[in-house]
This record gives sequence, structure tokens and C-alpha cells, in this order.
Amino acid sequence: MMTYYDAVIIGGGHNGLVCAAYLARQRLKVLVLEQRPVLGGACVTEEMAGCKVSRTSYVYSLFSPKVVKELKLKDQGLELLERNPPSFTPLLAGRSLLLYQEMARSQEEIAKFSKKDAQAYPQYEAILDRIVRFIDPILHQTPPDFNQKGDWLKLLRLGFKLLKLKKDLPVLVDLFSLSAYDFVSRYFESEPLISTLCTDGIIGSIGGPMSPGTAYVLLHHVMGEINGHRGRWGYVRGGLGSLAEAILRTILLNGGHYKTSCDVSEILVYNNRAIGVMTKQQGAFYSKIVVSGADLHNTFSLMLKPDQLPADFRLALSDIDYRSATSKVNLVVKGELKFNCYTGPVPGTFHLCETSQEIEKAADDAKYGRISDRLILEGCVPSVVDDTLAPLGTHVISLLVQYTPYKLAEGSWQEKKSELLDKVIARLAEYTNIVDLDILASDVITPVDLENDFKLTGGNLFHGMMNLNHLFSFRPVPGFANYRTPIENLYLCGSGTHPGGGLTGLPGHNAAREILRDKKWLCK
Repeated sequence: MMTYYDAVIIGGGHNGLVCAAYLARQRLKVLVLEQRPVLGGACVTEEMAGCKVSRTSYVYSLFSPKVVKELKLKDQGLELLERNPPSFTPLLAGRSLLLYQEMARSQEEIAKFSKKDAQAYPQYEAILDRIVRFIDPILHQTPPDFNQKGDWLKLLRLGFKLLKLKKDLPVLVDLFSLSAYDFVSRYFESEPLISTLCTDGIIGSIGGPMSPGTAYVLLHHVMGEINGHRGRWGYVRGGLGSLAEAILRTILLNGGHYKTSCDVSEILVYNNRAIGVMTKQQGAFYSKIVVSGADLHNTFSLMLKPDQLPADFRLALSDIDYRSATSKVNLVVKGELKFNCYTGPVPGTFHLCETSQEIEKAADDAKYGRISDRLILEGCVPSVVDDTLAPLGTHVISLLVQYTPYKLAEGSWQEKKSELLDKVIARLAEYTNIVDLDILASDVITPVDLENDFKLTGGNLFHGMMNLNHLFSFRPVPGFANYRTPIENLYLCGSGTHPGGGLTGLPGHNAAREILRDKKWLCK
């Protein structure tokens, strides 16, 4: 007997799960389909050498507090762990820069390199805080369509809000247009601080800190909060997969369903209306609506036929940039990672980058298809804070690696994996005791692995670069920023929609709101 659903969600990543949870709360019959054996997409905890590892995404901050509250995720076991100090930059000269949760302590650290920068730091933080408070409500709204008269009032309201920024309006313009380096260096002069702050602008990017547009990526990564404290980063107890599990419990409590190891091969369309999906493993599932949390290439190029989409829509999709230069390396080690310039464990994120020029040079290497000898590492040891991840005496090390080009000038990534791991270890060895530790297991995830295993086209973490021409009303393409598509009853809820990538849950939240507004499909 065939089972029909109100909604089939393609992809069990965090946005797909959030969307499914909101729909299930309205007593809709929801089915989530995930191609991997475990739910969560890139927000997942997997076992490695007897430890729990957040395999791709690994830190928490950007996820919407509104979603946490409305879905009652803390009642479902979500526990957030803060870190102090949250940021650590070791230097080869034996010095280091620590940034604390407390402003005064951070200023003391910065003053070791520049008293002027220490005085400017509160002003910099205050400006970003005001900008974030302005942008936060916009992240939760559906972008207006510039071509629809009915949306002109929304645009007018947005214009009035912009005027309220007053002296901060030029700063907002700078953040959307400048490079991370140009923006940060307006406030500071010391390289340890400049390069540390610039790392927020290069995550998932192919460009260096001097590439225009990276200032917005920097802003995007300071928008979050943890336990009510804005701008802080932390961990989820049990790894980031615990977040996905908490959302799943909400779905199940409200009667929702899911299937893993179930890969969608086709979106079924009849008379320009989505009526279900075909899977490789379990055949067809029929539904009133289909919601895709997959990226735009997978959704429109692989799950639909070209003649099912308008030519101008297909042309607009072809402009999305899926290039990437990010890899992830996970290590399980026996013993404690210690830094040459610092005694004691570091609970926060460490940045291995001496100067912004060094970061830029690594980006240049990737531009020409090379794996740099001076890789930029942003890492952490979450087991220092979370004792559920590893047995006593063993630690988990998570490393985000920049810049590793998707397309190599020579060889393939399958051949180069061991070389990348060797370069990462060599880089760590410049600053730490990693060579003195027993490496019990390693996991190297290249951009090609991100594409093949996690269905992230080009290895792009954001489902497409977050350039100015693909933000807000232009994300994913003009005219379709409202989570709808040219095919009736086919919606989008992935990071390729507003407000973009990162572990926010907002594309799923916003898409569910629009789906529930379209009540016409309920009776079809």
C-alpha cells in the first residue's frame, strides 16, 4: 500500500530538519530523506577510534536562538558549552594573542602588541554589535522581490531602517563591499590581531583576506550567540550531531518520519507541479509538496530535467559560484596537545597564521591549484571542554584547513590526501608537540570528499559563494528569494537560500513559514 505525505524533505541536514520540525508541529505528515547513514548532513557526530567527532562542522554560535526556543531544543537534550578564552593565536616568535570573553582581559592581551589597538578594540566590537543587531531581524525575514509591486512596501520599510543606522550606515556599506583586511586594518595596526580577525572572513572562501567581499563573510561569522551572550562561540555537548538529534526528537514527537541511506534521484513533476520524489534505494514517495535542503546544483541539475525549468531561471542558476578551497582534518590523539608558547590546554579556537600576508599567499597558491606549504589552520580541541567525546588521556582535534583547491594543477585528491595530512601535521608541529603524541586515527576530508560524500557541489560549505550578487533578494537568484521555485509545490530550505551558509537553521525556519502561508497546496 502506497503512503502519501504532506511534505517530503530532501536532505536531513540541519536546515532540512528545522523545516521538517516546524511543519510537523502543525500536524503535517512529514518525511525526511537523507542519503547518508546518519542524519545531520554536515552537522553530525561520528565515531572515530572510540571517540565522538564532529566530522565537518565543529563549533556552535550562529544557530538561531529563536529556533532553539520555539522548537524547545534544550528540552530535547541540547546543551551548549561556552569557551574561555574563545580565541588563541600562537606565534613562532614565542608570543601569543588570547582574546577572552571579558573585554578588559582581551585589551591586556592586545596591548602586548599595540596599545593603540587595545584602545580601539571596544569601539570595533561596539560597531559590529550595532550592525549585527540591525541585521539580525533581516536574517529572519523573507527577502522582498524587487520586481513585485506588492513587495515595494517591504523595500520602503527596509530603507527607513537603514536610515536609522545613521553614522553606522557607511560601515554597513563597507562590510558588504570591502575585503576583510581593508575593513579590519582601518581599526588596527598589529598583525597578530588583524590576521586573527581576518580568519572569520576567509572561512569557506576561495579568496584571501584581501579579496573584496570577505568583509561580509567576517560579519556573517560574528552574528551568533551562545547562552544569550552575543558574538561568542562554543560547543554542543556530545558533538554537533547532538543538535541534529535534538531537532529530530522534536520531529518524532510531532509525528514526523525519516529515512536514512535513502538517496533522492529525481523530483517527480506532473503538470509543472511537484508530486513526490524517486529514491535510488526505496522507490517513489508521493507528497503534496517537496522541500529541497540540497544545494541548487543537486536540486535543479541532477534531480530535474532541463526542460522542466524556464530558460532564464536555468541561466541565472549557472551564475552561482560553487568554488571552494576548504578541507577538514580530524585527529584522535593519545596525550594532550600543548603549544610551545603557552602552558595549559586551550579551550577555544586556535589560529595558525602569522600575518594577513601569509594568509593571502596561501590563497594565491590555491588559485593556481597548489596545496600551500603554509596552510592556514583554524582548529580546536573540543574534548578539553566536553568530557563525553573521548576517554581520559585521549583527545579529539578538529582542524579547518585553508586553502586546498577543489581542482589541483597536478594529480588527484585521492593521491594527495596523505600529502595534505603530512602538511597539516608539519604545520601543527611548528607550534605544538603533535609529533610527540600518538595519532590513533586521522580523517582527511577534501573538497572532493565534501562533494562526493556530503553532496556539497565543488566542496562549497555555503551551497554557493556568499558574494554580494547572491545575497538577500538575489539568493539564490533574483525573483526566487522567497523559498519558492518555478515548479509549483517545490520549495527550497537549504543554505543556497537567504540568509546563506553557516549553522544558522534560518533557511529551514524561513522556508517553513512560507510553506505554511501557501495553504492552497493543502487541499491538492
